[in-house]
Amino acid sequence: MEINIEVPDLSTALTPPVNARQEHVIHRATISDLYFEEKDEIEEGELFAVLINENGTCEISAPASGIIAFLPYEEGDSVGSEDVLATIDTQ
Repeated sequence: MEINIEVPDLSTALTPPVNARQEHVIHRATISDLYFEEKDEIEEGELFAVLINENGTCEISAPASGIIAFLPYEEGDSVGSEDVLATIDTQ
């Protein structure tokens, strides 16, 4: 079975920096850290990636254990809400 790791709704998922004012919401973010590559094993709950934009940061964890079967992005790429960051093969 395949399970996607998706970008959450960035308007609510980002943690703003201390003392930051959120005057507008940005629905795109940059992958600042990506901890796995295709064919790597990942465990449910492991930190997969960190996203950043001017509104804050968002940590993305694996929703299931398995093998990273599809990973179309690299660090520095821009992603939007609900984009598929990767696919995990759970078999």
